[in-house]
Amino acid sequence: MAYDEERLRIRQWLAENNMIQLFHKTTFAQMSLRQFQPGELLVENGEQLQHLYIQVEGKLKISTALPNGRTLLLRFCQPISLIGDMELINGEQATVIAEAINTSTVIAIPFRALQGYEMKHAQFLRYLLDHVAHKLNSISLSASVNVLTSVENRFASYLISIAQNTEHLKFKRGELETTKLTEISELLGTSYRHLNRVIKKFVEQGLIQKNNNGIVIVDMEGLQKLSNGSLYQ
Repeated sequence: MAYDEERLRIRQWLAENNMIQLFHKTTFAQMSLRQFQPGELLVENGEQLQHLYIQVEGKLKISTALPNGRTLLLRFCQPISLIGDMELINGEQATVIAEAINTSTVIAIPFRALQGYEMKHAQFLRYLLDHVAHKLNSISLSASVNVLTSVENRFASYLISIAQNTEHLKFKRGELETTKLTEISELLGTSYRHLNRVIKKFVEQGLIQKNNNGIVIVDMEGLQKLSNGSLYQ
């Protein structure tokens, strides 16, 4: 993508979301666009981030690595979301994994640029604080979902969250094909066997269909009732 075209797209996204006034012209000049394909990682656990990412397209899955080596689903991100805000503030290594669910685009802004100007100005800091507060609230909600609800509730919530309100969805390669069920069970904090039992139950109830290629949602309304309004968002 040509430099001028990239500048124009970045400016349009920032303008559409009332964010242009947050950034100094020298910071704007250092912004760049990055695109991630399904399954690609934006952030890895333990990584020392160098950029703040503003998600402008697509959907991201945020999880964390546990001491026993397993992963736990925290939330899903849709535009506009900030990735790396906590690391910008505390300077520590990332404690989450950010993975693209579908083709996702972010605006990458070097930490050094933000630390030189924006981190010293109240308007940007207020915006950053709002996003951090929202993120903490979302993580608190997801923790409640993982601890206080059944696997049936969690799996229904997961299906709804990645379906993006599409009633009849066949999950594409890399997201919910049957070979990924071990990963999904870890994300939901359950065993592979238990998840398989839940899937079988959902099929018998007419909520989903399962074939060699993956899973198809049949009854979105039924899944929404089963989730009890608890979503990984």
